[in-house]
Amino acid sequence: MSWAQRRKATYILSVLFVVIIISTSIIFRFFNKTPTCFDGIKNGGETGVDCGGTCTLLCPAEYTKPSILWVRWFKVLGSGSYNVLAYGNNPNIGVGANNVPYAFKIYDKSGVLLYSGMGTTYIPPSNNFAVFSEGINVSDKIPARIVFDFTGGFAWQKIQSNELNIMTVSKTLVNEDTQPKLLVTLKNTGISPLKNIESVAILYDQNDTAIAFSRTKVDLLYSDKTTDIVFTWPEKFTDKIYKIEVISKVLPK
Repeated sequence: MSWAQRRKATYILSVLFVVIIISTSIIFRFFNKTPTCFDGIKNGGETGVDCGGTCTLLCPAEYTKPSILWVRWFKVLGSGSYNVLAYGNNPNIGVGANNVPYAFKIYDKSGVLLYSGMGTTYIPPSNNFAVFSEGINVSDKIPARIVFDFTGGFAWQKIQSNELNIMTVSKTLVNEDTQPKLLVTLKNTGISPLKNIESVAILYDQNDTAIAFSRTKVDLLYSDKTTDIVFTWPEKFTDKIYKIEVISKVLPK
């Protein structure tokens, strides 16, 4: 083989070597993708397909379903409308869910269906939570029983609890015998501003039964700052108030 032929052969082999290296790299990357929580494959330490392990989304076996402890209704004065409150418990630590679908039905004392409604709610990664529905019109009918259920499937996720940074500094109930008003001061104990805070006030009698509730919202609460909020009712309560509970949650954007 002449010198020119050897040079040509060396050049061809060099080109083939580079092509093989590039092709091998491309094939390796194609068949060995970095595991993610969205690739439809159980990999990367996941305990299920795209759930568990380092993924934000939890697998069904890793959480306990929330429970509804009680449901109450409160008539809006001078109308056939009612506000409904479902009081629930989330037993999962550091775990919450967005856009949780629910449905409720209101019956009279004879078991006749007066109203059927549905909606979605945010369940924060904290102990107790409230689902507030307002403006439920049943005309001149009188509710006697409400059935509330979570419906369909929803995704439980690891969520940082902003609710832990909301402190109820003070609660003062005034004008109990006329038009009750609850004055509340909230404080953001965290290091970041909190937006879109929903607070629900629940008032209990001596038997620890909720007899009134109301809701208000705070658009923005800066770090280490306080804000005053007010809950009102149009007429005096039928029973004396023995306990006041304020439940706050930071609604997702």
